[in-house]
Amino acid sequence: MSPLLHLRPPSTTWRQIELGVFIVLLVMIGLRVWFQPPSALELLTFREEFQVVLVEHPLGRSELATTTGHDQLELDLLHGFAQELGTRIRVTRVETAAEAHRRLREQRVDLAAGFLVDPEEPAIERGPEILSIQQVLVFWNDNARSSVLPRITDLPVGARLGFTAQSPLPEHLRLHLAHASNPDEATVDTEDNGETAPSDPGAFGPVGLAPGEPPVELVPKGTAEALRQALESGEIDYALMNSLEFGRLRRLHPELRMAYEFEDGASVAWLFPSGFDRSLIDAAERYIQRLRDNRELEQMLDRYLGHLEIHDLVDALTFARRVENRLDRYRHLFERAGEEYGLDWRFIAAVAYQESHWDAGAISPTGVRGLMMLTQNTAAGLGIQDRTDPEASVDGGTRYLLDLRERLPERIPEPDRTWMTLAAYNVGLGHLFDARRLAEANGDDPDRWLDVMQWLPRLAESEWHEQTRYGYARGWEPVVYVQNIRSYYDKLIQRFPDSNDPLPPPPAPYRRVPLTL
Repeated sequence: MSPLLHLRPPSTTWRQIELGVFIVLLVMIGLRVWFQPPSALELLTFREEFQVVLVEHPLGRSELATTTGHDQLELDLLHGFAQELGTRIRVTRVETAAEAHRRLREQRVDLAAGFLVDPEEPAIERGPEILSIQQVLVFWNDNARSSVLPRITDLPVGARLGFTAQSPLPEHLRLHLAHASNPDEATVDTEDNGETAPSDPGAFGPVGLAPGEPPVELVPKGTAEALRQALESGEIDYALMNSLEFGRLRRLHPELRMAYEFEDGASVAWLFPSGFDRSLIDAAERYIQRLRDNRELEQMLDRYLGHLEIHDLVDALTFARRVENRLDRYRHLFERAGEEYGLDWRFIAAVAYQESHWDAGAISPTGVRGLMMLTQNTAAGLGIQDRTDPEASVDGGTRYLLDLRERLPERIPEPDRTWMTLAAYNVGLGHLFDARRLAEANGDDPDRWLDVMQWLPRLAESEWHEQTRYGYARGWEPVVYVQNIRSYYDKLIQRFPDSNDPLPPPPAPYRRVPLTL
């Protein structure tokens, strides 16, 4: 036997060496993780699941944009972010911002969303801003203890003020409460010009003018709807909410009135748990900035929120009266047309309200008539002999809407396709095509309603309509028309929320029409 074979150490010695090397490697890996832990983005990638908590919020929900498969603005955004990260997403829905904050503090989720504002807690970090909002104090008109406030310092002593975790107290209100509680230690700008006080305004809890005597009783609530109910019942005198919440609630409750609007706005933002690096936050900010740069965010905000700031108090009161006095007379006709053609009856009703205020005998100065205000030529083409016949008008108007939609290029996505259909119903398909051609010729997207609605009003200007095939048109009218119908449709959805039963398949010519336009 060769003596070289005797130079190899015993197998047990090799095992000891291998074990030692393995231990050294483990120690090195452990030290690296200890001194350089993986980033938040790396942890998410390793887990292969993006964990999100979403506050259910009526502002983020819209049946006007359900063609994406997502029923909320931020849910749409979150799915896009998960797709960009290349990971699946798991969404947990909760009812209040307080619950979302708790999950962030416990580091149980990667992100919280749902019209949230920064609570300014050490355990929570603010991410990208989605949109800016104004905060307002509102009251119920029948409450004798409440009124319009010229200045925040006019807030009456002893008033009960409701708020939610989604609308924390604005800085100026906190300073006023601090000053009312400790006038020797805090100052407040009584001219409401945004100056700051040197003292810490303290927590959100009640603050007293004297021991045991609060200047304002702060009443926490879970949601804006809970605030509205508390105002109506007289449980509270004022409520703090954002202007979008106020606008949406007042559409069905005209008794809600604005008492005061704060100059300093707030930002709806995504929130993240602290204790990690900023890699995930930075990725979210890059994603939102990209959407903002290419106007996708603007388009999504319009789809979900563009109808909320339409109509004043007089219109809200008129609509409420018409719902009570006229809608029942024709609702069965809207429902029948909806079932036959695969549309939401509330959408058809919204179009009819915009056209005639649900007045079957309505007639315009230009000669259009009936619930759906059909022209004589359009009615003849639809086989309608009497335009004032409610059943014939609703059926014909619905068929005409669907016919216009079919004549638009198939590449136009929803809901832009529906908005352009409505514009064509109002101004004519030829003028709509003129506006689309002008948009395309000037570098805008002819398939995006946000762009086309900018060009429609220019059809009234000779500089532009002389370049078109169909010439002059009162192009501002279809823009207002579309926004009005979106607003009325949303009001009807709020008023009749139980109209979501699945509809039968529409007849062959209309099978490409979504069940909810």
